[in-house]
Amino acid sequence: MRRLALAAGLCGIGVVLAAALAGAQREEYPRPPNHKLLFENTFVRVFDIRMAPGTSEAVHRHERGLTIALSDYENETAAVPGGQVNRGKTAFGDVRWAEPVVHSARNVGTTEQRVVRIELK
Repeated sequence: MRRLALAAGLCGIGVVLAAALAGAQREEYPRPPNHKLLFENTFVRVFDIRMAPGTSEAVHRHERGLTIALSDYENETAAVPGGQVNRGKTAFGDVRWAEPVVHSARNVGTTEQRVVRIELK
């Protein structure tokens, strides 16, 4: 009986340690200053994101969610890790779903990039 209790206790400790290590492995990145938090509750965060032509954002994280374009713009993103670069054009009114990502971004067009980003928690 003592062995069973010891084994159960060790399994519990293992689960707690695994959860702690999983949390510790997730790197946090500061939110860029041009990501204005509009709303947050238990389920979502809503951001107003504006990026002037020719400007960049440092490496940051997005959770899964929707992006709603409020302007036409061209941007370039570089994924972390790996650095895969994606360049694209977005039209006013485009709505896109995105899985979680860590990346840097740059407005490579001539117009302001403005989006509302709704991220799930």
